[in-house]
Order: sequence, then C-alpha cells, then structure tokens
Amino acid sequence: MTQIDPNTPHRPTPEVHVTDNRGSNSTAWVVAALVAVVAIIAVAFMVTSNQNDATDPDAIAAAADQGRAEGMLSGAQSSLESAQAAAASAANSTAAQASQAAADARSAADSAARSADDAASRASAPPADTLPDTMGEPRPAPQ
Repeated sequence: MTQIDPNTPHRPTPEVHVTDNRGSNSTAWVVAALVAVVAIIAVAFMVTSNQNDATDPDAIAAAADQGRAEGMLSGAQSSLESAQAAAASAANSTAAQASQAAADARSAADSAARSADDAASRASAPPADTLPDTMGEPRPAPQ
C-alpha cells in the first residue's frame, strides 16, 4: 500500500515555452548584403585601375615587341631542334654507309686472297699435259 501524506503541498510542473524565430532572423541577410556590396566595389576598382594601363600606347608597343621577341625565340628553338635531328639522322646514315663499305671491303679482300691462293696453287701444280693419262703414259705436249 502507498502512503500519501495529505499535508505535503503539490509541486506544479514547470512550463516550457518554445519559440520559432526562423522567420524573423535578418542578421544573415544583412551580412550577405554587405559581402555583395564589398565584392561589387572591388570589381569596380579592378576594372577602373587596369583600364588606364591597357590604353597606354607605350605599354601596348612594349607588349607587342615582347610578343614578337618570344615568337622569334620559339621559332629559333624549333629550328635548332630540327637541325639537331637532321644532323643526328645524317650522322647515323653516314655511319651505316661506312660500316657497309667496310664490310664490302673485307669481303673483297677475302675474295682477292682466295683468288691469289688459287692462282698460287695452280702455278705450283705440274702442267696438265705432263700428267699421266688413263693408260699410265705421259701425253706429248701439243705443238
């Protein structure tokens, strides 16, 4: 059984109030507007400060001269690379031709040596008309 004291006063429950302020908060909009104004002023400043340099004829002439110089430098570098490639190709071709000529010379020298050996062998062999024929008798030399 529960005992309830009738003399203890009853405690009231606290009230909780919830408020929704999403619709009335304007701080974010004010900050966004300030950022936009600063950005517009910065863009306007950049446009007006660079415009004076772009219309200066001396600056335009200097930029054109610099562009021409860079173009000529690029063309010279391209020509140099092309000449180097052509020289390397010619050197490789000449080396291949020299190698082939050396091989041909070795082959001709070997052939000449063989011919000389054959001629020396033929010169040291007895003449064919003094060789014995099939009967064993020497043949007389033609007159």
